[in-house]
Amino acid sequence: MKQIIKIIANTKGQQTAEFLLMLGSIVAFILAFTISFHKELAGGFFTIIGNILS
Repeated sequence: MKQIIKIIANTKGQQTAEFLLMLGSIVAFILAFTISFHKELAGGFFTIIGNILS
């Protein structure tokens, strides 16, 4: 019984899972934003490069 309580009370695994969920959410948001606005992002990037080179 003590071993089961020890396993349940272990928060290291919980912290890792929460971190991975948060990281996955951030990556998913960045991917969705990039996919949605890829044309605008590319246009802005090339505008900045054009201004630097000219």
